[in-house]
Amino acid sequence: MIIALSVAIVALLGIIVIYNTLVSARNKVREAFAAIDVFLEQRFDALSKAAEAVSAYTDHERETLMAVTSLRNQAIVARSDEDKIQIYREMEQLAGGLRLQAEAYPQLQASANYVHLQKTINDLEEKLSASRRTFNARVTRYNTLIEMFPLNLLAGMMNFRRKELLEVAAAKKQDVDLRSILRG
Repeated sequence: MIIALSVAIVALLGIIVIYNTLVSARNKVREAFAAIDVFLEQRFDALSKAAEAVSAYTDHERETLMAVTSLRNQAIVARSDEDKIQIYREMEQLAGGLRLQAEAYPQLQASANYVHLQKTINDLEEKLSASRRTFNARVTRYNTLIEMFPLNLLAGMMNFRRKELLEVAAAKKQDVDLRSILRG
């Protein structure tokens, strides 16, 4: 009787430890994504200001400003992390286009406000990159935990599901042709 009770208590404690380990790992993934979300919102703000600065130089770039604003509003109401990730990818494409538009206006590039915005955007990009690495490390740890025996047995029953890594877009993995860029 005492042995059976001891085994039951040890098993229950094991289940509690496993559950708490999985919850902790899942919450670290959520925390890492929240950090990315904060930096992305800051980037939205900085890019909106940069788009306003560019559009002040020419009317046809107002479309970019409207697109940035639209994406920001979509990100605010997005329900899932996957939806937010897709919106952020679209924002990265707009940011690249915005830089190209700004290059057409040398007086804009010389503006102290615009230079400050570019430095802010670059700083945010570095923070985003670090946050993405942290997120992916935590997702990998979480996914490993829920796939390892015996945690995988309980993880499935407790509804712990795999998370997706944030991956770099295929276009960003390609080699950069510096010769063509430097030739102008």
